[in-house]
Amino acid sequence: MRSGCQRSLMNAVKITILALALTLAFTACGGKPKSKITFEEAKGPGRDAELFRDAADAARKGNFDQGRILWNTMINTYPDSPMIKMAKLAIADTYYLQGGSKSLAQAEVEYRDWIQFFPDDPLAAEVMMKMAEIHLKQVQAPDRDITQARQAERQLKEMTRRYPNSSKIERTEQLMNEVQEVLAMHELKVARFYFDIRQSPSAAQGRTEEILSKYPNFTRFDEALWLHARALELQEDTETASQNLQRLVSSYPKSEYAERAKETLKKWGKTIPEADPAKMAEAGPEGKSLPGRFAGLLFGPHIDTSDKGVLIDRDLKTDELVARARELSGQKSTGPVTPAASTTTNTTDARPRRAGQPGQDVEVKPGTPTDPKAQPASTNKDKKGKDKKSGESKVLRNP
Repeated sequence: MRSGCQRSLMNAVKITILALALTLAFTACGGKPKSKITFEEAKGPGRDAELFRDAADAARKGNFDQGRILWNTMINTYPDSPMIKMAKLAIADTYYLQGGSKSLAQAEVEYRDWIQFFPDDPLAAEVMMKMAEIHLKQVQAPDRDITQARQAERQLKEMTRRYPNSSKIERTEQLMNEVQEVLAMHELKVARFYFDIRQSPSAAQGRTEEILSKYPNFTRFDEALWLHARALELQEDTETASQNLQRLVSSYPKSEYAERAKETLKKWGKTIPEADPAKMAEAGPEGKSLPGRFAGLLFGPHIDTSDKGVLIDRDLKTDELVARARELSGQKSTGPVTPAASTTTNTTDARPRRAGQPGQDVEVKPGTPTDPKAQPASTNKDKKGKDKKSGESKVLRNP
């Protein structure tokens, strides 16, 4: 009898404890079960600007993956947002700022894609400049692989051809001179090898002619003239060789090869020209110090490239980045972005479409509410009923 009473008492205690635990859990959850957030509630007006700001803040702090996820979410969810163009540009910037060969290659893909769809945008020239800088960052020493240098030169020439009136032209010419210095030095090193080691004057002639025809601003142009003349001399073409030596004496009077050129011209009975007075007034060529030459050999040439993206500048504050993006997208700056700000628009989707390809854009069908307050989600049952009644599927865009 006692044992039966004890069991009844234990069962009553367990039930009481279980009821108390359920009550506490129910209270902690706010007293009623939470319904799922609907697509319209998640989308809410103004969320495109909030997403852009959150992405810019993440990128500014170096969280590039997080920034790209947020920008892609904004692009997919708000295809009519006026910030789409800036979001795509910002994604390209994050790969550029992240650095490394793989990220830089992806940055070039993103920039090229952006240029393809917005060739007349005021930022197009700067984007092409950034594509050249991607290769300039990877240029190696002249005696190594020069593929990146050639691609940088090609990109700079294309930028000059397409945007000759750009404010970046002066900077483009400066970078062109720097990258062509690397390319010309490569040709000169190969010419030396053929002339001194392989004893092939015809091969040395071909390499030096490459310099004389393509790189007039090469700092060792005088050596190229001298080596070209020597190669022609060994092939018994003293007439052409003497023209090179006369040019060397006239245009490079302070060259280390000037006196030897005069002696050779005298031996051949050729006229020795007077030195150009303007060239005489110029300072002589300055050679690099031994540490500088060693550093160039070890790490490659130093070409000054920007550590900022076209849009993303990590030295700016987040609100300044957002304001700049709004201005570049043609919007008036309205100060810091606040939740539920009315930044979404009903304007035509300006985002490029690729119909008939994988990832084709699919529009969200009209007729679904966009205001989360208009039809609040009361229960899961009500939500399912509404979805069944509408019979519409909501598909996000895939950029």
